[in-house]
Amino acid sequence: MSLKLLLTDASNAIGSAIEHELEREAFNLFVPKPGEVDWHKPASVTQYVRLLRPDVVINCAGWEDIPSAIQQAQLTLVAQQIAAACAPNNIPLIHLSSYKVFGGDNKSIHSEKDVPEPNSDAGLAFLTAEQAIEQQLTKWIALRLSWVVGSYGENHLSRLLRELVEKQHMTVSSRLRGAPTALSDAGRVAVAMAKQITCGAENWGVMHYCTSDACSEAEFAEQVLQVLKQQQVLPESAELNVVDQLPENEPVSAVLSARRVRDYFGIQARTWRPSLIPMIKQWLHSHVDA
Repeated sequence: MSLKLLLTDASNAIGSAIEHELEREAFNLFVPKPGEVDWHKPASVTQYVRLLRPDVVINCAGWEDIPSAIQQAQLTLVAQQIAAACAPNNIPLIHLSSYKVFGGDNKSIHSEKDVPEPNSDAGLAFLTAEQAIEQQLTKWIALRLSWVVGSYGENHLSRLLRELVEKQHMTVSSRLRGAPTALSDAGRVAVAMAKQITCGAENWGVMHYCTSDACSEAEFAEQVLQVLKQQQVLPESAELNVVDQLPENEPVSAVLSARRVRDYFGIQARTWRPSLIPMIKQWLHSHVDA
């Protein structure tokens, strides 16, 4: 019998990436249909989970690399409700979180042991969701991700592309640092964890994952700009305005130590560079060529 995996949301960018990754796996995948679960009603969530009895749950509801206020509210609500529903049957839960839980320090790289100090509403929402899960479950993972980039959704790459294509220039920071992580790569990691958990892995708590190739916002933007010029989308005159400043409400560093996922799950970090051109081409196809 195939193992059951519940994915709370496949409509957002990360959920879609996870769903795509699961297409090649043997899991029997369940994703709630619109209206099938009322996340505002604990009884509705509890009944859905009790009847389904999944072997593992991946929660990414409300997740976005740059979440709106509505998404932030959904993030905390669903985390609270799905954790409460998983608790009675001790169902393992993998919850997607973010580097945004940090922000109140100047560390260049954050480990799982660092105390979160969010400096934004989004960071507070991510942290509140983590705490709701930790308080209710024994079998849980909060998987924090760095800059998650892709051709769809609201993220650092799509924002860069939109600004550069529309205005042919953009202001970026040389101090802001991250580790761009492709949506497909984040999906790969979440699914790899789920597979090992259903095979008996007993490693729980906060985990970090990001690419092995950290860079500044300015360095990442320069790579994007060069691809757009090579694709003849932008003229050679297009340029970046690089400033030695930090944007408000954004951690100085989104670089995460990924030692626990490597040591406990054998997951190796990948670089983002080979996937950059395909992601940009896909974005251009959807937004410029359409």
